[in-house]
Amino acid sequence: MIRRRLYNPAQLTPDELKASFVAREDTLAEMLRLLAEQTPGRPCQHMMLIGPRGMGKTTLGLRFLHAVAETPDLATAWQPVPFYEESYGIVDLADFWLAALDHLTRATEEPEWANRADALTREERDGERLAAYAIAGLMDYCQRTRKRLILFVENLDAIFGQVRNEREIHALRANLIERPEILLLGSANTVFEAIRGHDRPFYEFFRLFFLRGIGPKETGRLLDMFAGREGRPDITQALLHERGRLETLRRLTDGNPRLLVLACRILMETPLGEAIEDLEQLIDEQTPYFKARIEELAPQARKVFHCLADGWNPMLAKEVADAAKLTSSHASAQIRQLVDRGYARETKLQGAKRARYEVGDRFYNIYFLLRFSRTNRNRLERLVAFLHELFGASGMRTMYPALLETLRTSDLHTEVLSDWLEVAAGYVASDQDFPAREDWRSKAIDIANSLVGPDARVVTKIQEAFANQRPTTQLQTGEWLTRGLELIRAQLFSDAIEVFRQAAEAHPENLLVRFMLGMSMIRSDKYEDSNAELEYFLARLRLDESDVSRVLLGSASGARCFALFQLKRIDESVEELARMTDWIEPDAPGFLRSMAASLCFQLGNSLATSDRLQDAISLSSRMTDFVHQNDPADMRGLAARLLKTAGEWSWKIGRSEEAFSAWQRVAEYVHVDDSAELRVVAVGVLAKKGTSQLPEDPTQDVTMDGIGESVATCLAMTEYIHQEDPEKIRRLASALLATSSDLLSAYGRLDEAESTCAKALDLDPTHDGSWRMQAEIILRRGDDARLDEAEECARRAVELAPEKPQALHTLSNVLVRRSKTKESLDCLERLLCIDRENVNLSEMPGLTHSLIRGVAAGHGKRVSRMLEESGLAESMEPLWHAVRAELGEELEPLPAEIMDTVREIRQEFAQN
Repeated sequence: MIRRRLYNPAQLTPDELKASFVAREDTLAEMLRLLAEQTPGRPCQHMMLIGPRGMGKTTLGLRFLHAVAETPDLATAWQPVPFYEESYGIVDLADFWLAALDHLTRATEEPEWANRADALTREERDGERLAAYAIAGLMDYCQRTRKRLILFVENLDAIFGQVRNEREIHALRANLIERPEILLLGSANTVFEAIRGHDRPFYEFFRLFFLRGIGPKETGRLLDMFAGREGRPDITQALLHERGRLETLRRLTDGNPRLLVLACRILMETPLGEAIEDLEQLIDEQTPYFKARIEELAPQARKVFHCLADGWNPMLAKEVADAAKLTSSHASAQIRQLVDRGYARETKLQGAKRARYEVGDRFYNIYFLLRFSRTNRNRLERLVAFLHELFGASGMRTMYPALLETLRTSDLHTEVLSDWLEVAAGYVASDQDFPAREDWRSKAIDIANSLVGPDARVVTKIQEAFANQRPTTQLQTGEWLTRGLELIRAQLFSDAIEVFRQAAEAHPENLLVRFMLGMSMIRSDKYEDSNAELEYFLARLRLDESDVSRVLLGSASGARCFALFQLKRIDESVEELARMTDWIEPDAPGFLRSMAASLCFQLGNSLATSDRLQDAISLSSRMTDFVHQNDPADMRGLAARLLKTAGEWSWKIGRSEEAFSAWQRVAEYVHVDDSAELRVVAVGVLAKKGTSQLPEDPTQDVTMDGIGESVATCLAMTEYIHQEDPEKIRRLASALLATSSDLLSAYGRLDEAESTCAKALDLDPTHDGSWRMQAEIILRRGDDARLDEAEECARRAVELAPEKPQALHTLSNVLVRRSKTKESLDCLERLLCIDRENVNLSEMPGLTHSLIRGVAAGHGKRVSRMLEESGLAESMEPLWHAVRAELGEELEPLPAEIMDTVREIRQEFAQN
């Protein structure tokens, strides 16, 4: 049996960990692939696991280390070194490297390394020297064993928070670059400051692996493993057979593996009172984490989160804005940030045209509700409602009888006892399929009479609850519809299906029953059954002149199309979509047109992934029949995104005019006052269109009209970017504008190029590419009066991106023009040191000229050394021989064509 280690998987043996590892196999494979590609002697590609607690960061990291140890090729090259999960003692760089020595002893069972750490701590007091000596100890191990180290450091964000000296964080980065023998694998709950900002020391330093909630298949495997481990396969078999309930469990926990297992510990057979006690204990265990996560939010974001949690059911952005007393734009911005950071998620009810939002992790939600419940009754109602959503009606049926026995023998206050009976009576009375329903009512009244009193209010409430419920077969047509819709609004879809199923038996001639039954089954993921019901409905309902019949036919056809899509019957789904469009008029209700557009989007992407690009393009063009330019932003956004993708499909198969047309239509669907997320779609496609209208090679013929159209397209995209947009969007737009500016400059349209570049800098003054491009444009103008400005721009680019070869190359070119030859060579040498093995001469026009100017200025020996050490002596052979000759070396016999080039270069030396 696998031991239970929810919070300390490090205590499991490798075999136990391997047996419990049932998710994240793709991520593990990618990490191992990345490790296998590490080149000895070169800095490592370090890795970072990002995800909330319970998402499996520790399990994945340890499974990765065990996989390294199990793979012969990797095991001979790498030594895994896991740190403890909590490294509270690390407050400076020396502590970090000393801890690595200690953990190396744990990993290798060789006491030498921990002993060395202890000796260093006793003998050395200077922090910098202590860190250097500790690193030297690690290097001794690597040299002795010919192995490199993998340091798995959990909660790296917390360690960086403990190291208060920013200089030491920079020093750690330098250590890792200088020591290719060490690969750092870190973990963190979120993207933290040290890796988030472009000006931070570890920005773009790690390969980030984001651990999201696991999917339905992985959830099934995890629960199956849990059932086997606990010796209770009956617990999860019911969930595995009812995919709708399994998906509900996954959604409530947001796919968090730890919470999934904890939820299953609340056994379905447990008495209801004990289940609630278990749930409260679970919430109590998680309270410090919940509080810490919520307190990470800014005050306004925390307020919006509170409103989402208090609402429980998915809310519209406008509803959140009203509850939080914010403007719609401010509330939407806060919601988007919560979604991006995993606190909330977007959901869309079937047929609804506007998105709704809810707390991403429902355990967060129930924690929030419990914490702010005003009364015990209120608290109890919320807990039972949560359990009902978690386990469904059938799961609760095992708890109701046991609850009565618990209440009968308990010593509860009469008010608490009354609350229990009232709350439970409401659920039992509404569950028409509970066989012991009437028996439960009778026993509940007996308990109330004996323990509370025959005249107590609770007795009346129990009787009223059951009197208000009649079997579905006794309901009139309007009553079952009302009841079923109430259950759907409460998201009790399994119960709604039972209502409509029994109504269908009582009213077999009523097609509306079959329609509602099919639509309810869609919401419970019963796609086969839903398809059968909707097909039956569509075959019998006849189209008349009324709008109602068109709406019903369109809705049913759209729902069947979706069901077929989920069943992977794509061709049938496309055929049903075509029939659906026959019933949709241009002035059809928005939810119908939105459904059709959404189906076009999903089917188009599915066809494209099957390499059926032409079919996908045809389908995308149909979407524009359903979406109008004055429709709500979510509908227009759907059309814009599909047209963007359709343009890429057309471009891929060589149909450039169709691609340009699709991209142009994107701009028609995006308004300049739309959300930043939607406007950036227009920015991207207009940039793509503008740059694609010009050939990549500036030597190819292109008409002035073509250039003009490209310029107009590139500049048009600037209308969609606002100064107050989020930084990441402005940075993206700035990068696109800088690329457009580069192409315009290459074609000699320097005025347009410079104005485009200026717009890029207005949007994001910290974008290094825009500063570099501005310097390049000035150089291409040949205006010596602006060389001061060019140098300032180039130095700004290097300051923002000190390790980008392009920025250093541009600065070198500017310095050559200003006769600052030594500084120019400094830049080139630094450039070659950064990326010595990947210098692409085609991307560095002017490199040869800069080196020639360096020789002419008396730096021949330095240029010769640079060529030799960088490996460019071979690719730039004529220049290298010319430099050697200039230094007085006697050249060996060379081919005539190379010798001619050498003479020409030496003439340039003389002229310069």
